[in-house]
Amino acid sequence: MRSSTGKRNGGELSIGDLAAEFGLGPHVLRHWEAMGVLVPVRRVGGQRRYAPEQRLQVALVLSAQDAGMSLERIRELGGADAERRGAALAEHLAELDQRLERLRAAREMVAHAVACESGDVLECPNLRRMLEEAVESGCHARAGRTGHAVRAVGR
Repeated sequence: MRSSTGKRNGGELSIGDLAAEFGLGPHVLRHWEAMGVLVPVRRVGGQRRYAPEQRLQVALVLSAQDAGMSLERIRELGGADAERRGAALAEHLAELDQRLERLRAAREMVAHAVACESGDVLECPNLRRMLEEAVESGCHARAGRTGHAVRAVGR
């Protein structure tokens, strides 16, 4: 019989129990295992068993994903020494700051569009100025931008 507290199994958790604590499906933890991010402490009868401390590891992975890290980067950080980990985190922090600046500019543009009194936001001279400034600053020409096809206005 499975125990959600893990008391019947020396404190160990099944994959279902650990996943459920975070509102995840077991398939997520299996994927993380395949990616080398989360490894069960052992298997019993073919079933994965996790130590209670691995709750913190799951929380860390979820927090890192919330911060925009891929599972590959999370795996690399887990296997890095303290110096390399610190450098990688500093690099990620700089990326987050850049993303926040782009989000701030995008929010400003959307807020203007919502409040615009020009009748048609696509005809608004202020929005046009904002877009021209974005083009001139090159903020839309950034490396790694894929999958963001933009339709021409009016098509």
